Amino acid sequence: MSKAVKANEPDTINYQFYFDKSETRCMVYETYINSEAVFSHIHGVASKTILPRIHDMSRITRFEVFGTASKKLQKAMEGLNPQIYIFFTGFNR
Repeated sequence: MSKAVKANEPDTINYQFYFDKSETRCMVYETYINSEAVFSHIHGVASKTILPRIHDMSRITRFEVFGTASKKLQKAMEGLNPQIYIFFTGFNR
């Protein structure tokens, strides 16, 4: 899925999968340039073709959003019960 996202979604900044030691739990770390880029991801080729197969064998147990999501994006995420964290301070290198 990462290859498809990298090739087709230029406004996706990070798209990384992490497994625990037993490889039974996975965390997906995604960063987008803005809220509209999230919609591009949702409607993109990877989400339409590969993601359904992932959902057949797994479930989302936690959904966290870091930063300011547009009202439109907040509305779209309601069913996922996201925990939204608003940026306070810090930096990236």
